[in-house]
Amino acid sequence: MNKTIILLLAACSFLLTSCIETLEEIYLNKDGSGKYQVTFDMSEFFSNPMMKSLIEEAAKEEGAEAGFDLGETDTLIYLGQGGMAEGVMKEAVMRMTMSDSLGKFLVSMNFPFENVGQIDEFFQKLSEEGAAAGAGAMGGMGSMLMPGGKFAFKKKRLTRLKSEQGGASELFAGEDGEFMKMFFSGGTHTTVYHLPGKVKKTTIEGAETDGNTVTVERPLMDLMEGKAGLEGEIRFRNR
Repeated sequence: MNKTIILLLAACSFLLTSCIETLEEIYLNKDGSGKYQVTFDMSEFFSNPMMKSLIEEAAKEEGAEAGFDLGETDTLIYLGQGGMAEGVMKEAVMRMTMSDSLGKFLVSMNFPFENVGQIDEFFQKLSEEGAAAGAGAMGGMGSMLMPGGKFAFKKKRLTRLKSEQGGASELFAGEDGEFMKMFFSGGTHTTVYHLPGKVKKTTIEGAETDGNTVTVERPLMDLMEGKAGLEGEIRFRNR
């Protein structure tokens, strides 16, 4: 683990705050098509002066030119370019927003799907090729933060099965792993389902319903270690 990462993890742990929050949103249509979006919010890196100075210091020591500036960036990356141009990845877009003045650092990915099964296809493709073909801004950690899980849709019922991902045991091993645990310990993962009709019932543990939406919140560490899941079923009425 290089010095930049160690400094950032240490800063997060000393300030007793998580540096990453994730928001997953699924917009479902009556025919099973829809849109998927996941956002990683790492704004704490910019909004906290201590963390910002540590980023700049570490970057300079690793070869960045003097006057390193976090700057203002709003970049779109079309994941369908190059080797990831097939299937659901064809229209997948990644957006990276970095604002020194506003204290924002957001990375989001979204894509339209013809059926909910393509959400798992996206996870798999990103895990296999994402780090080398467009998801580099998230580094090797990006696929570990993806919630995963297979989806099925039948009539007015959306089902999410338990994720088959192996968790992040290797990431949390050893001395460096203790820093990683502190880094993620205060973070949360939120999933919001936007259904095409009013929700009748859900079996997802701890889920909150409000009209056409279901919101599920989990501690990020619990998800990554496999101590909590997102599986369950949502039934809804027609409009």
